[in-house]
Amino acid sequence: MVELIPDVHLVDGSVGCNTYFLVDEDGITLIDTGLRGNVAKIYASLSRIGYGPESIKRIIVTHAHLDHINCLARLREDSNARIMVSEKDAGIVSGKEPLKTPNGIVGMMFGVIKTYYKYKPVPVDVVLKDGDELNILGGLQVILLEGHEPGNIGLYCPSRKLLVSSDSIRVSEDKLMGPHPGFTPDMKAAIDSIRKISLLEFDIMLPGHGPPVLSNASKKVRELCRELKCK
Repeated sequence: MVELIPDVHLVDGSVGCNTYFLVDEDGITLIDTGLRGNVAKIYASLSRIGYGPESIKRIIVTHAHLDHINCLARLREDSNARIMVSEKDAGIVSGKEPLKTPNGIVGMMFGVIKTYYKYKPVPVDVVLKDGDELNILGGLQVILLEGHEPGNIGLYCPSRKLLVSSDSIRVSEDKLMGPHPGFTPDMKAAIDSIRKISLLEFDIMLPGHGPPVLSNASKKVRELCRELKCK
């Protein structure tokens, strides 16, 4: 467990994607679940600060890619947490729609992964829409960030100057990049989403993959926007 700032933690060694948890008076909010094998890491991280699975009150899904949702069913079973998903991804998470598969070679690889990491659908308790505000960390705003995936969302906390950017922006060491082209069906929309992020003010950015950015994050996003020629 890595405490990034007070009440905001990264699960150490997350499997599949970065998994974050936010600590509030009423319990834990988990952001994304990772792949099978991540549950033990989540529980170990929680136990280090005195919490158990029953402390997880809600799980926010940033988008319905397998590496972000594979552990949902197990976590819900153990915690009875409320599952919160964007409007466009609710059908996938609940099993009413199939998981989306990328095209080409990446899609073939994804097919193999999907066979190994089987997804078990779960009911969606809360459908999130662009502009919703959640009573978490003093106010967490839902931002639709399309492109990488139609229902991809970010979470913006102005009071903490923090943004959960999901897979809209990749981070490799200290370099920011756009989402992976092989997993991004609409790159134009993805670049528009980066422009949308660049209009916000935040110091800390929590990506779905790669290390968190812990200082001057919005400035770095604006630099990326210039590189990508966002309009």
